[in-house]
Amino acid sequence: MDEDMNAVELLVEKTEENQTRKILEILNSCKDLEEAQEKVKALLNK
Repeated sequence: MDEDMNAVELLVEKTEENQTRKILEILNSCKDLEEAQEKVKALLNK
């Protein structure tokens, strides 16, 4: 059971890291805050 929880926790951690990377990539590619906000909202609504 502990191994399953550790695997789940690791998966959640990696998923959060990947989401953060996606958001940073969006922020770096946008010309202004409004565009960045729209793209991040779209990402979160997927």
